[in-house]
Amino acid sequence: MSAASLIPLLLLGLLLWFWQNTLRIRELAISAARQTCDRQNLQLLDGTVVLHRLSLKRNPAGRMTLRRTFLFGYSEDGVERHTGFIIMLGSRIEQVGL
Repeated sequence: MSAASLIPLLLLGLLLWFWQNTLRIRELAISAARQTCDRQNLQLLDGTVVLHRLSLKRNPAGRMTLRRTFLFGYSEDGVERHTGFIIMLGSRIEQVGL
């Protein structure tokens, strides 16, 4: 197998890893949104979060890590919709905002 034929396989593998990793991190973000809404007596709308931004940032150990910002909808009264956010640095919650 030549090096030229390995490149597409490596790219496919990297894409699959990124997709799986993002799904795992998204599940953590959903859990954090649910817990935050429960603590504040708010209703998490749609029960999901959406990836909004992706960037690179150094973690506390100094290593480059993916930083993902997720958005989610919540409501105080079930009528008005507000948008909250969760910033994940790797698999760690960096910030939650309502």
